[in-house]
Amino acid sequence: MRCPRLWLIFTWLLGSCLHSTNLISMVKFTNVNCITLDKPFADFAYCKLKALSRDKVALSLRVKLFEIPVNNVSLNVEFFKKYNGYRPFLFNKTLNFCEFLRNKKRIGLLEIIFKFLEPHSNINHTCPYNNDIIVDRLILKPNYFALLPLPAGEYRIKITVGAYNDWKAIVNVFLQTWE
Repeated sequence: MRCPRLWLIFTWLLGSCLHSTNLISMVKFTNVNCITLDKPFADFAYCKLKALSRDKVALSLRVKLFEIPVNNVSLNVEFFKKYNGYRPFLFNKTLNFCEFLRNKKRIGLLEIIFKFLEPHSNINHTCPYNNDIIVDRLILKPNYFALLPLPAGEYRIKITVGAYNDWKAIVNVFLQTWE
């Protein structure tokens, strides 16, 4: 059942590459929304965007962990595209984040995302996590999406984070791409 779905995604991506003469030339964050589901476990110290220029926006967030070390982290990543409301688009995956960090190549799309996230965060190591989680001044650049040409539009990436088989937080990141 997975092969037809993968084939559809592959042909869509290939078609996008072949028929699109203009890949996205601009991309920026438009909003971020962080929700804590288990405040005794962790809470957001801050979760914000800062406009650096008209087309450049930096994302920063800090999660304070109260129960450390954290040895078991789950992650659900969902992509949505705005079509008269946000609709599921291209990707919805739940995974063991600690295992993913040991072998990032297993999930190609997340590997692409992690490559541009890693230099701006302290989550660039495997479990356990013994300190706050920080993402500092992450700025999106069009070349990050060269391997994944997205059509121009508005997107939402919903990241649900869990630990010890219990969901702890949700981060909704909104972005816009245009040619």
